[in-house]
Amino acid sequence: MKARIVTFMLVALAAASAATAESLTRGGNLSVDAADDGRLLIDLAGGLWVVPHGGGEAESLTQELRSVRRPRWSPDGTRIVYTASDGDAQRLWLHDVANGHAQRIGGNGGLDLHPEWHPGGERIVFAADRRGSGLDLWEIDLETGLQWRLSSHAGDETEPAWSADGRDLVYVHHDGGTWSLVLRRHGQPEERLVTRDTRISGPSWRPDGSLIVYWQDDGTEVALNMVILSTPRLIRRFAGGEDFVTTPVSWLDRHRMFYAAGGAIRQRLFNSWSSRTVPFRATIASQPAAVVERVRRRLPENDVPTGTLIVHATRLFDGLAGAYHADRDIVIEGGRIAAVEDHRDRPGAIVIDMGDLVVMPGLTDVHTRLPAGTDVTTGPLLLAAGVTTLVAEHDEAEHLDAVWSGKELPGPRLLPASDWVTGPGSELADSQTPGLAAILESRAAELIGFDDVVARRFSEPPTIEAGRTSVVLGSRGNGLPAGIALHAELRALVAAGLRPEQALRAAGVNAAAALGVDPNLGRIATGAVADLVFVDGDPLRRIDDALNVVAIVRNGRFFSVAGLIERAEAARNVE
Repeated sequence: MKARIVTFMLVALAAASAATAESLTRGGNLSVDAADDGRLLIDLAGGLWVVPHGGGEAESLTQELRSVRRPRWSPDGTRIVYTASDGDAQRLWLHDVANGHAQRIGGNGGLDLHPEWHPGGERIVFAADRRGSGLDLWEIDLETGLQWRLSSHAGDETEPAWSADGRDLVYVHHDGGTWSLVLRRHGQPEERLVTRDTRISGPSWRPDGSLIVYWQDDGTEVALNMVILSTPRLIRRFAGGEDFVTTPVSWLDRHRMFYAAGGAIRQRLFNSWSSRTVPFRATIASQPAAVVERVRRRLPENDVPTGTLIVHATRLFDGLAGAYHADRDIVIEGGRIAAVEDHRDRPGAIVIDMGDLVVMPGLTDVHTRLPAGTDVTTGPLLLAAGVTTLVAEHDEAEHLDAVWSGKELPGPRLLPASDWVTGPGSELADSQTPGLAAILESRAAELIGFDDVVARRFSEPPTIEAGRTSVVLGSRGNGLPAGIALHAELRALVAAGLRPEQALRAAGVNAAAALGVDPNLGRIATGAVADLVFVDGDPLRRIDDALNVVAIVRNGRFFSVAGLIERAEAARNVE
């Protein structure tokens, strides 16, 4: 499962007229599976569709789901297994073609992938991470619901496929920088048919069991290769030169195969040098179009202080530029930034000078989950992680926001999710996120109180398309509590391809735009709210340093992290 990257949403003020229909004749990242009678099952636009034998008008089975991936016919063509999102997890689902009923199957883990039927039709094999140590192969008996693990190697075992007689299993093993195609013959030791340092995927048996085809990506081209199961084994290139989708080839018989390439369904004969397109048309009823207009919203103002405070920033990240500004003074009046000026002596003024620390805008999480047992004493601990604004559900959100805006028990600005809907945000972090272990061992995690296991949510670490920088940071889907969840997302965004300053903008100006409150949030500029974070390190070069928070200015008031911790502990001791 690859991650989706969510750019910021604007608020729709008025809807246009009635819904319209759209006809699709192509689809990105299709998966194709052939039934015995030639009907083709595809996962177009996130729904289940059936294309007649030979092509034509596609029938929608579950158009409304929007997250279906890799559907597979049961051997008798009466049921379909597929993966789809279920809250924060990727689950297996079973669809009954006759009555349209769908039910979830499998376990309660965060990631179930690549379902394939046993030829007998009573069991399904799939990949799952149930122990937090990698993807293993599992099998489930549909009648009893019993499950058992088939493999337990270091790394990931994925994309299993049974031979037509149900005796032999092939799968992909990925460990470190090595991919292998592994064959498990009935009653025999496992055999590594192919081992490469580039990606292997999508193995599929020829129905007569004579060979296995698979996709080989050498970094410049994806080719369809085959292992001829002779003695000795022979590896041959079968097809290339197309924009292949690397889901398993589906065989109608030993001569005819189907796959997806270039957004189309392709059919190829085994002894042919070329393929042909199987045409289809799918009619999708679209939602009413919306007239989208930018809405400016006001941030709530609670307990705004009086007086003037000057912050001298030796290194200033203003939330926009890709480099630091040197020796700047941030003039704060009340809870707002009145000016950003060159540094100078200011006799009689209250000046905060933290030496070589980086001063940057406070961090915003557009959708997160508060730690269990959150109350007023939680605010200082969240603030100590550099989070100055968050959107979350809480029954007493208004009360918490009022208390956290003050000086006794300061905390982040809390915007109730019911009123500040922006969409899920990035949600890329999971157990594979680089640097996650350091976050979980950090002072912030200890203070906030998280010691649980982080789920595996993606089969591979997610990536962000080159040039896409309008990403907004949201962390609810990663399962971590607010504060440390945001820092996990920052590291996941950088691992996915963003530069550190772009990741910080995802929790800054991009988040402000999603909330409709820019330019008042997410930047250090005249008129913006006075939410600042003092960081020890170089977060524009190393995103991990964003967690090295030393002090905070929140709502125009200065707090050291040590002082915040003392306030929280004192308040909890009183309670």
